Amino acid sequence: MAIGTQYIGVEGRPLDAVMPALPQDIVTGVTGVLVALLYLYALWQAFSARRNDRWLIMLVAATITILMEPFACFMVKAHHPAIGAYVLLSGLDVTVPWQLLFFYILYFAPTGAYLIWRASKGVSAGGYWLDFLGIVLLLWGAEALSIWMGVWFFYDYNPFVIAGLPIWVSLTNISAVYAWSIATAYCLDHLKGAARWTAVLAAPFAAIAVYGPVSLSGAVALYRDGAGFDVTGPACAVSVLVGLAFVAGARHLLLLSAGRLRSA
Repeated sequence: MAIGTQYIGVEGRPLDAVMPALPQDIVTGVTGVLVALLYLYALWQAFSARRNDRWLIMLVAATITILMEPFACFMVKAHHPAIGAYVLLSGLDVTVPWQLLFFYILYFAPTGAYLIWRASKGVSAGGYWLDFLGIVLLLWGAEALSIWMGVWFFYDYNPFVIAGLPIWVSLTNISAVYAWSIATAYCLDHLKGAARWTAVLAAPFAAIAVYGPVSLSGAVALYRDGAGFDVTGPACAVSVLVGLAFVAGARHLLLLSAGRLRSA
């Protein structure tokens, strides 16, 4: 309950929320088809004459990264309606539907592939931040559309919300993508043979290792009973600044992995 600028109480996770049937079918169907096409392309690359398993490794790594979703939802107070959902897994009172698995794959793998490719070309600071802006807008649009359709939402009080998505949560998600990309780039660029498949574990661990610290300030404030905007606002702003600082440092690490630091 909000009274003026003061927030009173901490609302519990809405476990009785119902998944809207038609939006779920649309999102699951569209994302599932896109993921299937990506996997077909990756398998063709891996087992054709090219023998290039980069895409397959990234897709498997992105698939495993779904395991961080219960933790992520807990930290930022996001929820996927459980009743009527096509449930994949659950934890921390969070139900994760199949569509989120497909969303994760589309969220992490293509974005990571693009960031790694840009680093291999020696992306300039200006180009890097333009890429960042484009990634933020693209992923924000995808998430905002899903929120508008009702397949997931934020519950309880949350500051800095635009189109249903809090700014600080967007920066936290993006930070995880960049961490994932750095770990994947290192494994693909510096390891040989089967050792390159270390990425399927390193990338998810990197994503959650960054998601926690970036979201921590905002999460602590959101779970504080009686906290209003005077508490949650600055705390979530800190999360935004931490996320931006990490993204700034990520360029150095991506260029270093690609052997293009001298071109920066």
